[in-house]
Amino acid sequence: MTDGAREDGTTSRGGRSLRDDRGMTAIEFVVLTPLLFLLLMLTVQFALYLFAKQAATAAVQDGARTAREEAASKGCTDTTGTWQQDAVTAAVARAQALGGQLILKPAVTTGFTLDPELNADCKISLVRVDLHSAVPSVFPGWTPTIDVHAGGPLEQPVRHP
Repeated sequence: MTDGAREDGTTSRGGRSLRDDRGMTAIEFVVLTPLLFLLLMLTVQFALYLFAKQAATAAVQDGARTAREEAASKGCTDTTGTWQQDAVTAAVARAQALGGQLILKPAVTTGFTLDPELNADCKISLVRVDLHSAVPSVFPGWTPTIDVHAGGPLEQPVRHP
């Protein structure tokens, strides 16, 4: 052993290691910083998605509530579907009020199920409101989407035999 090197890897001058780890902190910083930023961006994206989905769910529930109420009174006699337009309008208004810019260009559709065997004046048994929308993304080139649905039975009196 020359220059004061010992078997444990240290030298007699200054106690520094022959396998010096100077610069390791800079390498760790260069590797870990992008990973931490990616984790932070994923967290923000997940929060944006969840908030938009919650707002869209509340919006379609409001639209379905409107559809259930109005279809019973207008649905059987109204051939133009104003109850469907009212449901879409209610859902879009609620989505914009709750979601703001988080629900991008919501596409709201309504539907219904006819039951000819239903013992009521109106043969519509179920109504449904669907919303499809894009969600803003923090990652360029990727646009997540949400699809939510709500509906239920028509609120109308049923004749019992």
